[in-house]
Amino acid sequence: VVVKLLGNEAHWPLQQRVQYVGERIRWFFEQQKEVVVNFMLNLESLPSTRYKSLYPRHGRVIHDNAITRTLLFETYDAACRRQLQQFTELFESMLTSTFSNPWVFLKGATTGKDFEDDVPDVDTELMKSDPYAFTKKRIPEEIRSRSGTEQQLAKWLNEIPTEDTEIDDAVDKVQMLVLRTYSFIRSQVCDQVELFAESFFKLPMLRRLEAAMAQIELSPQDAANYEARRAQLEQEKGMKMSHAAEINDCMGKIQNFKLKCEARGLRR
Repeated sequence: VVVKLLGNEAHWPLQQRVQYVGERIRWFFEQQKEVVVNFMLNLESLPSTRYKSLYPRHGRVIHDNAITRTLLFETYDAACRRQLQQFTELFESMLTSTFSNPWVFLKGATTGKDFEDDVPDVDTELMKSDPYAFTKKRIPEEIRSRSGTEQQLAKWLNEIPTEDTEIDDAVDKVQMLVLRTYSFIRSQVCDQVELFAESFFKLPMLRRLEAAMAQIELSPQDAANYEARRAQLEQEKGMKMSHAAEINDCMGKIQNFKLKCEARGLRR
């Protein structure tokens, strides 16, 4: 009953919160595009920099060429969305396995006061004054806490009455067990979000981003526009070269006429 209640009532809200975290991470990375372009453009104003001199040039290309900027930004956004999907699927698999058998998940970690009543308080003074002694003292407590989880679970489950006349008490105890278990699972998931975001979102996205950028291709419409623009420029180039040839011919004739006039003046 407890497992069914956790799966029906707790799984979906926690999954929504993880989805929200993933969306916020994606949004953060997507907002860095303009920031990076501005950073590349501002490198020219620095007297000395440890960055490559090609960064300002590439920044100007991205800033001035709308098609280049659109292709780069769309590829980057697609990489962020793809990594968000993988990040969400990974967390969904973890949550599904956790809520399918939460007791196994509880045995592999320290439960603390939220789950056990007899856990001693943390000696903060000893932790600050002598970390080594605090660690030596804490290790046996951690081992005892983890080994006693199964006994505590069995104790709470046995305390749930099964008689029809005690249904109200059974509901209260089941609700208490569900809330404590969900609180512990939520805390464990929240503790792992930062590690998962670094290991399964940021690093994989940066590794695959270079390959995604190398596969950028113009869309058929953009390629047709560029081909039309190239044909137009070739036509304009031919016209300009024809005009330049006519101008050069005129200048040659004027130069010859000048030489003839100068020669006649010398004869007189």
